[in-house]
Amino acid sequence: MRPKPWITQRMLNKISAAIGLIAIMGGLADKADAQATQVAKTDDKAAAIEQLVQGEMASRRIPGLQLAIVRNGEIVFTGAYGQSDLETAKPVTDRTVFGVNSISKAFTGVAAMQLVEAGKLDLDASVTQYLERLPASWEAITVRQVLTHTSGLPEIIDDNTRLIDGAEPDAAWAKVQELPLRYAPGTQYAYNQTGYALMGKIIEQISGKPFVDFVREGQFNAAGMEQARFGNTADTAPELASLYTYLTLKLEGMRTVGVERSETPMARQEVWPAYMHPTAGVQATARDLAAWVIALQDRKLVSEKGLEQLWAPQQLPDGSYRGFNRTINGYGLGWPSIRRAEHPAITPTGGDRAAIFIYPEDDLTVIVLTNLMGAGPQRFADKIAAQYIPGLAVEN
Repeated sequence: MRPKPWITQRMLNKISAAIGLIAIMGGLADKADAQATQVAKTDDKAAAIEQLVQGEMASRRIPGLQLAIVRNGEIVFTGAYGQSDLETAKPVTDRTVFGVNSISKAFTGVAAMQLVEAGKLDLDASVTQYLERLPASWEAITVRQVLTHTSGLPEIIDDNTRLIDGAEPDAAWAKVQELPLRYAPGTQYAYNQTGYALMGKIIEQISGKPFVDFVREGQFNAAGMEQARFGNTADTAPELASLYTYLTLKLEGMRTVGVERSETPMARQEVWPAYMHPTAGVQATARDLAAWVIALQDRKLVSEKGLEQLWAPQQLPDGSYRGFNRTINGYGLGWPSIRRAEHPAITPTGGDRAAIFIYPEDDLTVIVLTNLMGAGPQRFADKIAAQYIPGLAVEN
């Protein structure tokens, strides 16, 4: 006897409901498995980064290190390792502030571009257009050449960051203006500190503000850099990491001719006048620098065209590009770069102890700060980035 229609339909409804519930539960299980897998992958990546960083610290004998990673406009990883002060065994935390040395030049470049976009500064004008009483030989030097280290200016500090001839600040600035140019402006690349001291003076003249105030308002505050400031490694600010080195430099004139190595880290202090802040005065946390990079890439500090100009490496008259070495092989307006076919990077570095590696094509940034002169974070930043960029061939 065939079942009655209403019984058949009711049974079918129950069966359908059961099947639906099973499907939902299965879907939830699959989603849970997927989430668990994703969490596991995230944990694996974090563990891999931790292991890599700690391995580099051990092999390079780095006392303290701070790390931040930005991906797709968000901070996705931070880490604090080791000690900020060996004498007191004070640990590095997310709030520990590090001197970033020549990364400061990138801030100076941004400050200059802000004035360019305000219609107050011409990159291709002579520096003598903005400052009076400069040497006649400096009239041929443009603002762009100063920012790209192609000016030919003589050097105001030696390899040990001492002012020329050990002179007092005013005397050193007067002395460097008496020296001949090293080469015809625009013809060569030679990394130079004098130009950024000059650039700071130009920014002050145009803006009508102290350089540090102009950068603080236009970049630190605008980007939400809560702990960023200007200072020296000899400062006694409570959150400032002490600086160490294993090296004692032997100098002749203004150049290093030898190095003595110690088995134990030695405290090191670097003190420079206020006019050197545009070259090396910024102090910040890795989170501060991450916020700065995010603000830059969000076009909150300069326009898209302005950022492109900052990052574009300067080409020399012979068609070549120059930088710090074979790896960091380009230099823009305060911004060094790695010019390579795959995964090129913008690479501000400072004092052989701080590095920012921005990978524009991969929307990734790696920031490594240390308190060791000679730590060389630029030599392992690619290794960290490779955790997020599988195809990145680590070259440095």
